[in-house]
Amino acid sequence: MNNAKNITVSSATAANSSSVMRRLKRTVAKLAKNRGLNVDEVRQQLIDKIKQLNQDKALGYLTFAGIINLDLPDGTRVAIIPDWHVPAHDKQVSWQVKEWLAEFKPHIIILIGDAADMFGLSRWPKAPRVVANTQAELDETRRLVDEVITLSGCLHLFYIMGNHEDRNRRTQIDPNASVSSLIDPNTHEPILNFHQLMGYTRKDPITFVYGMNEEGGGGGGVLVNDDFKFIHGKIVRGKPGQSPYAEADSQLQSVGHGHTHRLGTRARRLTKGHTLRSFEFGHLADETHSYMGYATYPNWQHGLGAGLVHGGKLHIQLLPILKVNDETGQTRSALLFDGKFTLSSGY
Repeated sequence: MNNAKNITVSSATAANSSSVMRRLKRTVAKLAKNRGLNVDEVRQQLIDKIKQLNQDKALGYLTFAGIINLDLPDGTRVAIIPDWHVPAHDKQVSWQVKEWLAEFKPHIIILIGDAADMFGLSRWPKAPRVVANTQAELDETRRLVDEVITLSGCLHLFYIMGNHEDRNRRTQIDPNASVSSLIDPNTHEPILNFHQLMGYTRKDPITFVYGMNEEGGGGGGVLVNDDFKFIHGKIVRGKPGQSPYAEADSQLQSVGHGHTHRLGTRARRLTKGHTLRSFEFGHLADETHSYMGYATYPNWQHGLGAGLVHGGKLHIQLLPILKVNDETGQTRSALLFDGKFTLSSGY
């Protein structure tokens, strides 16, 4: 669905932005040289600091039930990726997100749920000609997550379970709960859990975050520096910004979540001076895909989030991804970040 306002973008704009980025990189390299710094060494020192702060904690789990504490030093870059709904993801937008990750080079990536759609296990009525293959969905999600880790060069990726990933657990509990309780003798975990079906092990730089009852879309999340909590989200309100604000207000805790497919933020200052922040990060799905049959004139918005730790707090920027028309009239996706205007290759 292309419900965003079309604007004209010239190819020169993208070229100029690329030129700006090259000049910026040269300036950074020059400043580093003048101060006797090596950019790669500084990055490695930051990564080592993250490892040290989270030794035997957040980076040491394949799975975690509940809210996992993540301690990040100043200078840490964080990418927040919302509902991807693979294989119903928007291919053009996904190309753009991967290009952005390769440029941004986040140290930490947080997938805030519904990265996999798991349409094959959905109990919603399916159109008779819509083909669903659960194994193919898992395989494609695995390929995309692996690509994200490789392209970004991130230290670790946190995969918060959403309600769509939880379709796997729910279809086992009802009608055959005895199957869901079968334990793998090697991992001592439920044999058909989501992360095991994805094929990840403790050697991989990834942590799957479940709720306290090992469910998705519930109480699982990532708490950054005891200040900002990422969850998939349950509360749904009609307007962008309202859903995470309701979560934050009920917990008196700054919150970011997905689930609603909306892009919005709100903030208010409490009486003791603490600022309560709330973000919802949009989505990366193809609204016209057959799996998205419930998307009838939605107020959804493609987007994601970029974060930087400064002063001990994670500061977040929402990045909307817009559909635009180039000079040939072709529809493309556009994202502006850090002075660079990224334009996808088109549909």
